[in-house]
Amino acid sequence: MLLFLCLAASAAHGVDLKGEGKRPVFTAGRTTAHAPTVYAAIAGYPLEEDAFRRLMVGVHVNGVGPFPFIIDTGASRSIIYRSLTAMLQLQAVPNKSRNIITANGYRRALIYPIGDIFALGHTLQIEETVALPDIPGSNAKGLIGVDLLAGRTLFVRPDASLAVLLSNAESLEGGDWTYVQGRPVAYGSLALSIDIGGVSVPVIVDTGASDTVINKAGAETLLRAATGISSEKITAIIARGRAVAREKLILPNFVLGGRKFENTSIYVADVPVFRLLGAAKVPAIILGMNVLNQQDFALDFSNWRLYLRNVKTGD
Repeated sequence: MLLFLCLAASAAHGVDLKGEGKRPVFTAGRTTAHAPTVYAAIAGYPLEEDAFRRLMVGVHVNGVGPFPFIIDTGASRSIIYRSLTAMLQLQAVPNKSRNIITANGYRRALIYPIGDIFALGHTLQIEETVALPDIPGSNAKGLIGVDLLAGRTLFVRPDASLAVLLSNAESLEGGDWTYVQGRPVAYGSLALSIDIGGVSVPVIVDTGASDTVINKAGAETLLRAATGISSEKITAIIARGRAVAREKLILPNFVLGGRKFENTSIYVADVPVFRLLGAAKVPAIILGMNVLNQQDFALDFSNWRLYLRNVKTGD
């Protein structure tokens, strides 16, 4: 997760392709955007999964690309990484920088002129944005934030490695979907509540997070009030190698949109973003890809809903 601070406060948020026999999706060069692949009556753009299990899609920057960008629904703005500034020979705006709040704390970043980016069938005009250091061991060149997704529905098929940005949720295929009504939070991300062992906990839906993380206040509440929750002492590197979790919770089951998830592990860590969202001392969860990628899902940034496709035998 990543927030831009400029004067009072403006916004933004926060990968190594696994080849594994797949045709490379991202080959840089000046090109026109490829037509989407048609899959199950909905056109989709090919995805790759990074080393942290996050989704990447090809993005054209000023007509050049595609470059792999992480789809990050916890990011208020689309940004680039420094290696891309060198590849595109971009020069930083003189005497101008911006404070950035990432999931791991504050940093200052230089500002670069962009122009426009094309991703998931849509173009976003970006006059300028920041460039952050590349993720170690990753070849991601930037991330797509909710500035591109705003007012639309992001539809993702993890098993098919396809995604598309729809004009509205009515375009979803079939009628085998359930949804959770949510609300906007921060600078345009989607927040909702989930039931864990009889306790309702607020969450922010973050496709830029590989794992689901709960703050310590939430962990203490669940262990005290929810049924069947257990904990385990661990040492795990999370938040792209910049944070350490010392504990994880094992959830025998929890319910989201009528869908029951079983035996799910979530990390316990007070990453800075909880404090920035006003959840330093109240239970809160960042819902990551380890949960979302278990089924087709869609994020409606107009009506503020998370859609989950019902899993059927034989799917």
